[in-house]
Amino acid sequence: MPIHKFEITNAEGGTALLVQVTPKARQNKITGKDKDIVYVSLTSAAEQSAVDDDLQKFIAKKLGINRGKVAVTSGKSVEKKIVIIMGLMPEVVESKLLASP
Repeated sequence: MPIHKFEITNAEGGTALLVQVTPKARQNKITGKDKDIVYVSLTSAAEQSAVDDDLQKFIAKKLGINRGKVAVTSGKSVEKKIVIIMGLMPEVVESKLLASP
């Protein structure tokens, strides 16, 4: 099976990124970034809708933008998600997500 590479990339009008979520964590936080994936721990239960909702809220808060500008567009498993952020370029998203709280 081929390995797919995905980086934080420029999407039309914003940014797309691959996120790996660990649910049922002690706190919501970015736990790291590899070449092609951002790792996020969330306190939400390991249920699809809860994870998607909490991930959207967390990313929006971390970036200081309206929740409506963040969309979980792919990734029907609990762990792997593609997230679209409207209105911010990749370098801005990466610097804000990886900045200390």
